[in-house]
Amino acid sequence: MSKTLNGGDQILVNRFVYKVTDPKTNDIVVFLPNGNEKSHYYVKRVIGVPGDTVQIKNGTVYVNGKAFDEETDVASIEDAGLAAEEITLGADEYFVLGDNRNNSEDSRYANIGNIKKDYIIGKAWFRIAPFSEIGFL
Repeated sequence: MSKTLNGGDQILVNRFVYKVTDPKTNDIVVFLPNGNEKSHYYVKRVIGVPGDTVQIKNGTVYVNGKAFDEETDVASIEDAGLAAEEITLGADEYFVLGDNRNNSEDSRYANIGNIKKDYIIGKAWFRIAPFSEIGFL
């Protein structure tokens, strides 16, 4: 099971990795919504990558028509938002969700939407606080 982050956790971000490779499913990415440099950073998990279709039905995430294999222990989704209808990701778009699915501002909502690769700052790499949770993500 993948590690999840909690509010107040402090992390180190690898800003180089996505210069040489693309984000992958289940990566935890740090981004600016819509590239807005005046916004705070968002930290979410990649669910869909370019070319994928994503839909949320009956509380379950489907990617390319198959139930998404969750690597974290997440609750059934109460609000599918934009993903109530099938979404096809463009060549440089990623669909992201927070691990706390029912209390997360993420790709399901128009103010965030699909994330363009250019807006991704880097990959959440290492948790430095709290000390009891220190380690690689």
